[in-house]
Formats: sequence, structure tokens, C-alpha cells
Amino acid sequence: MASLEAIRDSLAKELVQMIEQCEKLQAEAVVLPGIRAELEALRRRHYAALELMGERDEEELRADIVDLKEMYREQVNLLVNQFRKQVQQQATSDKSTPHSGPYNSG
Repeated sequence: MASLEAIRDSLAKELVQMIEQCEKLQAEAVVLPGIRAELEALRRRHYAALELMGERDEEELRADIVDLKEMYREQVNLLVNQFRKQVQQQATSDKSTPHSGPYNSG
């Protein structure tokens, strides 16, 4: 008989907990449609902001690419000119100075 009362008390306690949980969930369910609408509005705003940023960023990136291409061209031209000068200087120094080394002194 005592075990049946213990089971009954346990089930009663569990029933009270379930009722409390159910009431809490029902209260949250009332608020849920408003929260969903707010979330959807925020998503739309977020998407619109991303689109605007993306368009601006895309334009800025294109301008940056043009600038980088020009800088690379200038750098390559500078390096090519430096290389040509070195080659010319080496060629003129090779023609004007006789080769003197440890074995050619004599």
C-alpha cells in the first residue's frame, strides 16, 4: 500500500511539473508569431544591407584592381629598365677593361 502511495505522489509531482511546463510553453507560443515576424523583418533588412555593401564593395574592389594593375605595370617597367641598365653597364665594362685575373698577370 505504501508503494502505491509513493507511486501516486511521484506521478502527482510529475503531473504538476508537466502542467507548469505546458503553461510555460503555451505562454511562449503566444509570443512566437510576433518574434517570427520580427526575425523575418530583421532578415530582410540584413539582406538589403548586405546587398548594398556588396555593390559598394564590388565597385571599390574593381577600382582597387585597376590601381593594382597600374602599380604592377610600373613596377615591372622599373625592374626591366634597371635590368637593361645593368646589362648595358656590364657590356660596356666588359669591353673597356681587359680581363685581369690571378692567371692573366703577366
